[in-house]
Amino acid sequence: MHKRLGAPLFFMMLGLAAMTTAQAGERRCTFYEGPSNDGNVFEPPRWPGSLTPGMYVQPGIVRAGRDDFYQFIAWRALAGMPLDTAAQEPLRPFDPCWLTGTSEPRDFDPHEDPALKSALQAWQTERARAGAPKLAALAIAGPDSSVLNCPADAFRNAVRTLGARLASAARGPALLDWIAGQDAVFANCAAPTAMPADAPADAPEWLRMDRAYQQAAAHFYRAAYPEAAARFDAIAQDPASPWRQLAPYLAARADVRAASAVGYGTVDAAPMASALKRLDPLADAAADTPLRADARRLRQLVLLRTAPAQVLARLDTELGNAAPSANIGQDVRDYSYAWRATPSAERAQLAYGAWLAAMRSAGSAKAAPGDALRQWESTQQLPWLVAALTLAKPQAPGALLAAAQALPPTSPAYLTARYHLARLAARDADAVAIVDAALALRPTISADDANAFKRIGLARARNLDDAARFIVRSKVLPVHGEAPVAAMDVATFLNTGLPLDMLLTLAQRKTLPPKLRAELETVAWTRALPLARPDVATRLAPAIKKRFAGAAALVEQMLAETDPALRRGIGAMLLARYPGMVGNVSPFIGYQTDPAKFAYPNMRASNELEQSRENWWRVFAGGDPTYGKRLAAPAMPAFLAAGAAATLRTERATLAALPSGTDYLAGLVMEHAAREPRDARLPQALSMLIRAHGGDARGQYTVPMFKHLHKYFARNEWAKRTRTHR
Repeated sequence: MHKRLGAPLFFMMLGLAAMTTAQAGERRCTFYEGPSNDGNVFEPPRWPGSLTPGMYVQPGIVRAGRDDFYQFIAWRALAGMPLDTAAQEPLRPFDPCWLTGTSEPRDFDPHEDPALKSALQAWQTERARAGAPKLAALAIAGPDSSVLNCPADAFRNAVRTLGARLASAARGPALLDWIAGQDAVFANCAAPTAMPADAPADAPEWLRMDRAYQQAAAHFYRAAYPEAAARFDAIAQDPASPWRQLAPYLAARADVRAASAVGYGTVDAAPMASALKRLDPLADAAADTPLRADARRLRQLVLLRTAPAQVLARLDTELGNAAPSANIGQDVRDYSYAWRATPSAERAQLAYGAWLAAMRSAGSAKAAPGDALRQWESTQQLPWLVAALTLAKPQAPGALLAAAQALPPTSPAYLTARYHLARLAARDADAVAIVDAALALRPTISADDANAFKRIGLARARNLDDAARFIVRSKVLPVHGEAPVAAMDVATFLNTGLPLDMLLTLAQRKTLPPKLRAELETVAWTRALPLARPDVATRLAPAIKKRFAGAAALVEQMLAETDPALRRGIGAMLLARYPGMVGNVSPFIGYQTDPAKFAYPNMRASNELEQSRENWWRVFAGGDPTYGKRLAAPAMPAFLAAGAAATLRTERATLAALPSGTDYLAGLVMEHAAREPRDARLPQALSMLIRAHGGDARGQYTVPMFKHLHKYFARNEWAKRTRTHR
């Protein structure tokens, strides 16, 4: 995903004495790249496309595989403890889809964070207001650009402190000396450098105390953590210092950094123990102050690294309280970290932890459906009913199905139960009836849930009419560029589940969205060539000429040709000229330009550069799709009659036996060139096929095509564009 939110507390690098508040933002689950392998814009894999306030009460279909953040929200609703508005607000910034000014793609450099730049500018502005000369750009990027050694809050704290000194002290050498000292502190952000000089002997008392704090902070930023802690301890002993109360907390922060500095994934126990000793009095103080809250969060960080099972047990209780803490967002994220670091036997003793384990196990080879079922049978609790249904296999116990059937529409588990009743139904007709009833609830149910029901409906379709209803899905996540026209299961069904005649019938249904209709028409048109179906090409010719306007003349010439061999050659030249004519529906990002001008690599055997099309026929049995999974021959749709199923098997075998799209077309075009070597339609097709090989001279036809192009059409513009076959 595109965010770093959700990391446990120990990954958060806050400024010294930073008291932060949640940033304003918006919820927008989005892909910065192509859809992932296990879901796309129709099927978000780990996060729901929407999270309205109502979903905290009615969570929709509670699914295994969702991020722990959403599992927690669902568990609270199922347990009869839905999170109210007061709890939702502090939770929201930890939503993986919550975008703020600092939410960026994975490779984002935090030093380019707008919030940091704003804080740096504020520091420059406040310095100028105090009469200090303007600084050159601050070099705050350390050797690890993924971590902010001096984050935005460090500069905000400096701005606040300088403002306070401006208000209480006269302008003059002492104030400029303070600014110089703070500049020296920040100079250590990128790498150890000069320390703030000692305060002059005649310096006022406030500057002396501030300088002690600045020197401790500089040691902290230059990673001299023991020295920083010792200096903060000294400040804590100075009754006159304005930093006296904060100093023990900062010394504990130095301990925590020292403990983590030994290497990723390892912890030095001694500094952690020292940090706990410093933090306990602060965290357990009677007075409720921001420092107490910060100390509690930092103590939780330390315990996550040293005693995760202890944190997990405490958070399991706190997250199940009627009124969760104000720190609920970070607690939910820390719970996930502690859950993973705690042995399964200890997790099994927890209320939420055991349920989360069951939901996370669904789909795993190690899943134990019986455990969840026994939990439901012994407790009769709604969360365990959902877990048992999620893990249930066909022929599930009648009592479980009866309990699911009895849930009223007002139950937070209602949609989940209906989903699994459809999935587990013994008869296709029953499954489709449940799906149709659920879809009739739109717009009450989300597009995400509607798509999930349609996925079941398509798998259990009884006829082509059912299929036509269930292949139409709603996008639930935005993408950059044009989205695909089909979800993954829809693309698989359309590519492998229907013989050409039925695909054509489906393509000509007026009820389909225009883009999906155009896609199906183009796929059927393209398949008509290798399947030797000129009748299909004739029926689709008007639609193809409309979509590919420049192809009209070649289309007419192909249909008018009575010699099958010549017609096949013209058809191959036509497909070579218009690479947007492809033989499969794609579940990946769609055309990035007009399909008539689509990028050449879509016909290559390896399609990694343009992840918008699998290579023509390679999604069939024996193919090796570019997204890395070898696919077995898909099961025949149950509704196909014997004759249609036999036809589909024959067509599958024909298409699966074809080479890559480039080699297939190149072979046909070279056959045509042998018969009609000077055909004026050849140069463009030859040039495009050569380039479709991507300069791979090892291709069987690459060199012969290049030689033919330059032998017979040396002065042609397409020959001039194709200077080499490499």
